[in-house]
Amino acid sequence: MKKICILLSMLPVGLMAQDYAEIQTGMKNFYYGSAATDDMDGDGKQDVVINGAIDSDQDGNVDTSFNEVYRNNGTSLVPYASLGVDATHLGDIKFMDFNNDGLLDIISTGLSYNDVVNYKHYRFRNSGAGFINEAVLDGKIYGSLEAFDFNNDGKVDYAINGTQYVEGAGFLNNLDFYKNTGTDFEIFKGWQPGTQNGSFKFVDLNNDNLLDLVILGMEQGDQPVCKVYLNQAGMLTASQDLTALTGGKMDFADFNADGYQDIVITGQDDSYSGFLAVLMNDGTGHLNTKQISVAEISDSSVATGDLNNDGYYDFIVSGNDENNNAIVKTFLYNPSTQSFTENIPTGLHTLGGPGFVNLFDLDNNNRLDILLAGFDWADPGMPSLTKMFKNTSTEINLKPLPPSVLNVTKTGNRFNFSWSGASDDKTPANALRYEIKVGSSPGAADIAKYIVTTPSWFLDLDHSVQNVYWSIRSIDASKVFSNASIQGALGTRDVIINSKVSVYPNPASEKVFIKGEKVSDVEMYSMDGRKQNIVLNDDQSINVSHLTKGAYLLKLTTKNEITTQKLMIK
Repeated sequence: MKKICILLSMLPVGLMAQDYAEIQTGMKNFYYGSAATDDMDGDGKQDVVINGAIDSDQDGNVDTSFNEVYRNNGTSLVPYASLGVDATHLGDIKFMDFNNDGLLDIISTGLSYNDVVNYKHYRFRNSGAGFINEAVLDGKIYGSLEAFDFNNDGKVDYAINGTQYVEGAGFLNNLDFYKNTGTDFEIFKGWQPGTQNGSFKFVDLNNDNLLDLVILGMEQGDQPVCKVYLNQAGMLTASQDLTALTGGKMDFADFNADGYQDIVITGQDDSYSGFLAVLMNDGTGHLNTKQISVAEISDSSVATGDLNNDGYYDFIVSGNDENNNAIVKTFLYNPSTQSFTENIPTGLHTLGGPGFVNLFDLDNNNRLDILLAGFDWADPGMPSLTKMFKNTSTEINLKPLPPSVLNVTKTGNRFNFSWSGASDDKTPANALRYEIKVGSSPGAADIAKYIVTTPSWFLDLDHSVQNVYWSIRSIDASKVFSNASIQGALGTRDVIINSKVSVYPNPASEKVFIKGEKVSDVEMYSMDGRKQNIVLNDDQSINVSHLTKGAYLLKLTTKNEITTQKLMIK
């Protein structure tokens, strides 16, 4: 293993500037928790849901499992919805849109203090006004869960890892898969060998648009592992054994901007020594371990993102040192040396594990803030605290530009999407991620909407899907989203090129005329999917003087075809 040990004095000053200030919020103090961040209501601000336990009567004893959603008002996090008695801790929680209605739902698992049967797993549907419990299932503890589209059908699936008691078999460490059918979930128990006190991620390691698996933790039989499974036509095949770890977490990012996702892992090795490493991807999905030589870190959490706004992914770790003191450290990537350096940011309340650390932009100023929870070991009462810290840097970071060229082809029921032309002021194009949004009508996302790490993707859709409308948003290393690209479209009857009808002038400001075959019907949509009020005149013209400037889609119906054409209003 190659060890990396970089002196801070060797690095440019810009790599070290990391200052934070605490923001007061309405969050409770969570013990043994996990958290997820995402825009649950589509208002452009990242919201938070936390899984954990609390000291409800303030007597110094943790007594209640409590999960709560916090809405981002642009300056702070305020309580939005408690998940009631259906709460867990020592597990995990995630946002996911499992019914493709544009509202993020919630899945959770863990130990419940609030029920006689303690291992629970819940699904909550976002009604737009709150969350409704739609499923109560057997759960897992000492584990984690992830949401992803494993079979590329546009419907988000999920998997749960951890330990679970099974009557007659005892405690089993399995990775269970929940396949989204569109109306429910098909359950595959023991889908893959799982772990407890570990972590897993589904990520496309070899850029074939199929999701691979990296997993670590304590396997059945109390054996620590860290393994890679490559996805071969929908089958996960073991491809690599790495340094065995337990009590660990992981995250992924393209640190060196070569277009392939790398993995950062933290935990304890088979001798229970602290271990921190970055697994660098060679482009084939093979990961090369680069251990980072630091003081021991245990009970740790890790998250990736651009912490110093230089455009490259970094990572942050929270946990405990060899003396069981709390530590929070960042590791900044230096592209000139292709290595990381350890840094202790200022302004944070140092909290130790077990807890969590999340990076997201609270106030939409294009700089990553920190959500941190864990034990305050310096306090004699050893409370577990939950705190939000604002990034006080003045570094300017512009939002990325969306792709300028979109292409889609259809073979059978497979739609192949690709795009190019995205860019950012700091993040290299190879390191950009993308949100793909696909709908059955302009602006809709009822077919698919999620983030991918490659400038291409495919969807295997039901044969009834004949038309798709899609757009892409670029995402830089600071998790800043671009505006949406111009919307692409494809349908088996749609003719985009060499159509027998055309519109002119284009761009237009007053009126457009349709040339070619007689059009029997016209529909016009803005790029956000809203249908416009227009009238087709007898002379095959349309008055557009009342429309605001921007891009629109015209759907023109003739006797023999339907053509979708882009129209610019100036």
